[in-house]
Amino acid sequence: MKLSGFEILPHTVDMRMRVWGKTLKDLFRGALEGVASYLKPDFFSLVKRIPRTRKAISAEAVDINSLLVAFLSEVVAQSDIHNMVFTGATFKELGENFLEGELLGVPVDEFEHDIKAVSYHEVDIKKNPETGFYETMLVFDI
Repeated sequence: MKLSGFEILPHTVDMRMRVWGKTLKDLFRGALEGVASYLKPDFFSLVKRIPRTRKAISAEAVDINSLLVAFLSEVVAQSDIHNMVFTGATFKELGENFLEGELLGVPVDEFEHDIKAVSYHEVDIKKNPETGFYETMLVFDI
């Protein structure tokens, strides 16, 4: 069974995504893969052909929900700055309100879609008692 994942859901104005992970790190990675998939749907093929570049990342927030939004907001900003799709992450630290690690990304010529911002709306990380996985919804302004 895969430790994390995402599902992009139809929505009229914004982009909604359900993400899940066995651990909080897996949840954050699932959200990262969802963002990469939205920005560049064929990013998996790029990873096979192009060596990935590492970029340091850190974020602070008041709680775990805000930390996920801060993390993804930084990912979107770094994607725009460096014209990269970040396809993975390693975390040296990941707590309730702080993370530090590295993003792994590949350069791209252009993005298929743009993300303007990550919304705090609907973010509510909970552990599903049936699956044991952490889950949440994300909303992106596009």
